[in-house]
Amino acid sequence: MRKNIKKATEWIHAALILAIILPAFYTLGAKQPDPIGQTLYIRCLAVVLPIILSDLAIEKCRGLLTYLAAGALSLAVTAALGWALISPVPDSSVQGFYMTFLIIETGAVILGRAVGRLRQKRDDLQKTDPSWRPAPDTLRTPSLFVLLLFGAVYALALNLDNPAVCNAALFSAMLYTPAALVHKYICETETYLALNKRTCNLPSRRIYGIGAGMLAIFLLLFLLTALAALTTVSGRTYRDIRNALTPIEFDYPQLSGELRPESPGEDPAQALIEQFGEPKPTPEWLITLSQILEIAILAAVAIALLRVIFRTFRAFREAADENGDLVEELQETERAARIPKTPAGQRRLSERERIRKEYRKMIRRHRKDRPARHESPTEIERNAGIAENADMQALHDRYELARYGQKD
Repeated sequence: MRKNIKKATEWIHAALILAIILPAFYTLGAKQPDPIGQTLYIRCLAVVLPIILSDLAIEKCRGLLTYLAAGALSLAVTAALGWALISPVPDSSVQGFYMTFLIIETGAVILGRAVGRLRQKRDDLQKTDPSWRPAPDTLRTPSLFVLLLFGAVYALALNLDNPAVCNAALFSAMLYTPAALVHKYICETETYLALNKRTCNLPSRRIYGIGAGMLAIFLLLFLLTALAALTTVSGRTYRDIRNALTPIEFDYPQLSGELRPESPGEDPAQALIEQFGEPKPTPEWLITLSQILEIAILAAVAIALLRVIFRTFRAFREAADENGDLVEELQETERAARIPKTPAGQRRLSERERIRKEYRKMIRRHRKDRPARHESPTEIERNAGIAENADMQALHDRYELARYGQKD
């Protein structure tokens, strides 16, 4: 069940990103009234069909030729569906742009799935390298940073006087946020369970339940934000920045010798008030909610900035060790403070220091994670998988004597 939910969130992620591209370009040339733009975004959502078909084909097809045949069939089906959706539009230029974008996006999805499968084979061979990291797949990795894309499209449409694309960007953000949160929840829980198989005594169902409770809290906060955004849809202020880029021609009247005072005209604001009545004041709860949201956003930005600064300093400090671990903390803190900081090459190590250095090298060679402070030498060797090694057993006795013995 969780696997299917995770896959569905990946489909939503890819479909919403690809579907918003054409409406974003369409706003550059659209003029009001715009009957075509009202349904263009809904037609662009047809790109979800090749995303689903190619994803199923990459799992079922064992050979490359079979997958390419399935991809060609998916491309044909998508083109037929796209033509059926766009044929009622009388504008031939919009039809051409729509079909071009749909075919290009379908081809990119099909090729991207094939490249990802070929890369997976190479990644399987490199997993033995501790510094290896898998290459990210853009269409398979939902992230909340994608909301910046929808925000940029929303701002573009707002300044190009296009309410339809504004609504499309808002809808994409509202649908994408829960999908990204659910995907993050599943991935982080799976990673936690994979890293704590030996130490986690809680059943996986309980771990997922705890994460689901936190996810519900975030979804509730998002729902409150979405309701506030929906209540202010009718109050948008649109502008068209293209008018500011066109030169303004002034037609100056001919000045006559006699200046005649003009009679003041009717105030348009007063006429609107007489026609529709006095405008209602903004509700106090909406003003309070907007202030709370502003404070919460500022606090979240400040916390995120502090976390980035902290991680930067921490990464800079940890970069001093070439192996990325701090096995040196196996020694006692008080004893470590007594060891002079003179480089080892400038003095001769004592027998106790030489044994402890040899022990640290042995542990580093078989264990890459950082041992906990509470772990005894026996637990450290067991977690490194070398407790039964004959050389390790001999070194263990010498290390305990060097660390806990009274004689140097």
